[in-house]
Amino acid sequence: MPSISDIKSLAASALGALFPSSCLSCRQPRPIAEAGLCQQCLGTLRYPPLNLCAICAASLDFTYEIDTGTEYFCGQCRQNPPPYGAAVYALAYEGPARDLIHAFKFGYSPYLAKPLAMLGRERLVPWLAARKGSVIVPTPLHWRRLYWRGYNHAYLLAVRLGRMAGLPVEEGLLTRTRHTAQQFGLSRDKRNENVKSAFKAPNPARVQGRDIILFDDIVTTGATVGECAKAIWKAKPNSVSVASLCKAGD
Repeated sequence: MPSISDIKSLAASALGALFPSSCLSCRQPRPIAEAGLCQQCLGTLRYPPLNLCAICAASLDFTYEIDTGTEYFCGQCRQNPPPYGAAVYALAYEGPARDLIHAFKFGYSPYLAKPLAMLGRERLVPWLAARKGSVIVPTPLHWRRLYWRGYNHAYLLAVRLGRMAGLPVEEGLLTRTRHTAQQFGLSRDKRNENVKSAFKAPNPARVQGRDIILFDDIVTTGATVGECAKAIWKAKPNSVSVASLCKAGD
């Protein structure tokens, strides 16, 4: 549980977010935009390129990729498709986006859900809104990490984006069955091993026949969302797709 000093610090930070006088990333006293960043920091954000894999959203090199008609697929997805049908992300995990997410997850700063959602709005909201009837399922935390952190960051982001897109967000459709190590710093193989069979759909009746959109703040190798998708498929949904605020390592 947070101490009195933690609560005071959180209150001060929240007031700063409501009435900001400086950029949330560089902390300079500059005029800020709606998402709490100055124009200089906004200008450094990197957005997804147009040439993306239609399944995993990885960047493609059109020199080597095969035109499949209306969509393009990376070699990995053609040879070994992931357990979801489509993926989207809003920003590259670098610069101000990385700074804000790090503070959001590890700095006890739940108020940053609002500016982060605003940064992802342009890319994510139209994609989500086009999937009417779907339900957004945030990546769950193990109860031990949820107790330590105080909130599920993926859930807070999903709620704000879901409201803008007109889609419901439901917790409990997916649970994390064991406490896993942080994925940060692990190799691809270690990431896959770390989260293998770590998720479960505890009530299949709530999932069966529905269109599920798994949501996480960051996707790197896709190990976590891949395991989430495998667990969800056991409950027989109609479809599974993935949305994330940021993509790392692309």
